[in-house]
Amino acid sequence: MAKLVLFDFDGTIADSSEGIFYTSGETMRRLELYRKIPLEQHRKFIGPPLKESFRIAYGLDEMYLDDAVRIYREIYREKGDKMLAPYEGIKEAIERLRSLGYKTGVATNKSLPVARRCLENIKMTQYFDVISGPLEGESANKSEIIKRASQELGIAVEDTIMIGDTENDRLGSEMAGSAFIAALWGFGYTLEDQARLPFSSISPSDIVNSILEKESKMISKVASDNAPKAIGPYSQAVKFSNLLFISGQIPLDPQSGELVGKTGAEQAKQCFKNIKAVLKEAGTDISRVVKVTVFLKSIGDFQSVNEVYSKEFEGVEILPARSAIEVAALPKGALVEIEVIAAL
Repeated sequence: MAKLVLFDFDGTIADSSEGIFYTSGETMRRLELYRKIPLEQHRKFIGPPLKESFRIAYGLDEMYLDDAVRIYREIYREKGDKMLAPYEGIKEAIERLRSLGYKTGVATNKSLPVARRCLENIKMTQYFDVISGPLEGESANKSEIIKRASQELGIAVEDTIMIGDTENDRLGSEMAGSAFIAALWGFGYTLEDQARLPFSSISPSDIVNSILEKESKMISKVASDNAPKAIGPYSQAVKFSNLLFISGQIPLDPQSGELVGKTGAEQAKQCFKNIKAVLKEAGTDISRVVKVTVFLKSIGDFQSVNEVYSKEFEGVEILPARSAIEVAALPKGALVEIEVIAAL
């Protein structure tokens, strides 16, 4: 399950087009390079870093770019950053996400001081746990900005969803390794793009439903250094929707890779130790296990293993469903292997 939802600013949180178009136009006038361009071309200015915006939207020559960025920032600070408003329903959507336990943040190509100022201007700073953007004068792409936001909160980027309205957001999310939901109400994507985008949201009020739908279809890997590494074509554990599937654990010491214990009971204890490490890595615990399968080299070990099993689940209100199976052999000559499914 995702833990952090990041939002682009321009075209996702706020309609800042008036201020951006005004500022970019005034910048071109001061450079004595102003010319009328079609609105669709003008819209391409919003999203990428400033230098790229001037290149893409206006075809500005390299020799003008530094001056254009400097002038733009001066004008935007004077007037442009006040010419914006949050999209209808965006505050309520973020409040709903936070009530569901998600952390929320901003990942924008605006410089960090400008992003903070814009959020203050629309009275939305308190809606976010993290605000991530390039430092003043820094060149950082969207991928780096997304990673920085996740790291600041100590959340894996794989447990992060980015919501944005442009290809710059989508590509940055893809490079960072986060999930992505396209915002169809902004400046880049339109309803016509919905068919080609795996996950999208048609309005701010639709965000929560879009995230829950994506969560129900998301598959991600879980790996703990405190449990034996996967040594074949499989994952230590896999998250799907709100469930965690842990591969069968044999009684291996995670550091040495050697079997621990000579009896079924001793080996069962190590199996559970490994299982608990993976559960912890995934953000859950033994009380959330819903299904257990115990593989025994000899059914004669059932009673002693069952005693260990009972102690591991002692105090758990709803005990998991369970199967116990005798098998001909187990990897590395183990006497016990245990696999579990847990809720997140």
